[in-house]
Amino acid sequence: MPKTLLMIVTLLLLVGMVQAQDEVDPALEEQLVALEAITQTIRGLPQLEPVERVFPTRTETIEYLRAVYERDLPVEDAERAEAFYRALGFFTPDIDLRELYLTLLSSQVAGFYDPDAKTMNVIPMIGETPGDSLSLTEQITYVHEFTHALQDQHFDLAALLPAELNNQPDRALAIRSLVEGDATVSMTFYTQAVAERNPMAALAILSEGLASGTLFLPPGIPSILVRELTFPYEEGAAFVSELYNEGGWAAVDAAYAAPPQTSEQILHPEKYASSEPAIPVELGDAPPTPGADWTQAWDVTLGEFYIREQVDSELAPSRANRAAAGWGGDRFLVFTNGDQVASWLKIVWDTPEDAPEFHDLYAAYAESRFGGEAQAGCWSNAAEVLCLYAESDGSSVVITAPTLEIAAQLHQ
Repeated sequence: MPKTLLMIVTLLLLVGMVQAQDEVDPALEEQLVALEAITQTIRGLPQLEPVERVFPTRTETIEYLRAVYERDLPVEDAERAEAFYRALGFFTPDIDLRELYLTLLSSQVAGFYDPDAKTMNVIPMIGETPGDSLSLTEQITYVHEFTHALQDQHFDLAALLPAELNNQPDRALAIRSLVEGDATVSMTFYTQAVAERNPMAALAILSEGLASGTLFLPPGIPSILVRELTFPYEEGAAFVSELYNEGGWAAVDAAYAAPPQTSEQILHPEKYASSEPAIPVELGDAPPTPGADWTQAWDVTLGEFYIREQVDSELAPSRANRAAAGWGGDRFLVFTNGDQVASWLKIVWDTPEDAPEFHDLYAAYAESRFGGEAQAGCWSNAAEVLCLYAESDGSSVVITAPTLEIAAQLHQ
C-alpha cells in the first residue's frame, strides 16, 4: 500500500511526535518501571537501552496525523491508493482516503512506538494527562507498545519494514502481522495475568472504552480499512501463538530472521513452516492493457487476504475463506484513465481442484453484487463490468472495467 497507509496501519512508523513530559509523577514512574519489567519477563527479551516515554493528547495526535497526510500523501498518491480499492469494489469514486484514515484513527489509536525517535507514545484514555497511574486499558496498551520497543532493540523494525514494502501490500501485511501479533500475544499474557488476580478486569476495560468513546468504530468506514487495521492484530496473534506453541519465544524470535512473506502464510501457518512461497505469475510478451490512453498504477501480488475480503463483502465468511484458501500466487494490474479504473488479476492455484471451487464461489459473489447472472462470463451495470475467465493453464483471470469493450481489450 502507499507510504502513509503502511505507516498508519502499523502504528509503528509515526515520527516527530510531541515532546516528552518534563516530569512524571513518582507513583506513575514506579508503575511504568514495573510494567516494563513485567513485559521483559513475559516476552523473554531484555531491555538493551532506555526508551523515552511520551504522553501526547488525542488532539495532539490527530493534528500530527493531519500534518503527516498533508506532507506524505499528495493528491496523486491518494488517488492511486483509491484506484486500488475501487478496482476491488471496496470504494466508490466519492471516497476521500485521507479523511477516512483520520476519522478512523482519531477514535481508535491508543498508542504507538516510534522506532525512528525510539519513543513510546501512550495516549491517555480519559483526560489530557495520565496523572499518577495508568488505567487498566492504558497498562495493556503500554505493555503492547513496550513490546514494540523491545522488538526494535533486538530485531530493528525499520529494517524489517523498509520503504519498498509501500508497493508490496501482501508482503507488508504479512510482516506487520508478525510484529503486531507478537505484541498482541504479549499484551494478552499480561491481560490474562491481571484477570486471574482481578475477575472484574474485563468490566473495567469495557467501562474505560465506553467512557473514552473508543469502543465503537465511527460510521461510514469501509470494512476493508477496518480489516487491514485489525488483521495484523487478530490473525497475526493467531500466527504468533502457533509459533509460540511449537517452540516458545525462541521460535517467534527466529521468525524475525525469516519473516512471513504472504498473507497466506499468516492465515495458514503450516505454509510458513514449510516455507511455501507465492507462485510467480509472468505477464508474457504482450502484457494486458486497456488501451493507449490508460496509465498503469499498480503491478503487485494481491494475495489471499484481499481476495478473501473482496468476496467476503457478499458471501458468508466461511464461503469467502474457501474461495481464497487454494490461492497459490497472483499478479494484479490496476490502470487509470482520468477518474476511470480498470484491473486485471491472474490467480494460480495450489491444486487443480481449487480453481473450480473459486469460480463457483466467485460467481455467487458477483451475482449478489450485480443482482443477476453473467453474460459470456461478465456481470455488468451502468457503472462497471466484472468478468471471470477460466484459462487453459488452470489459472483464473478476473477483470474489472468501465465498459465491456475495455474488459475485452484486457482479455486479448
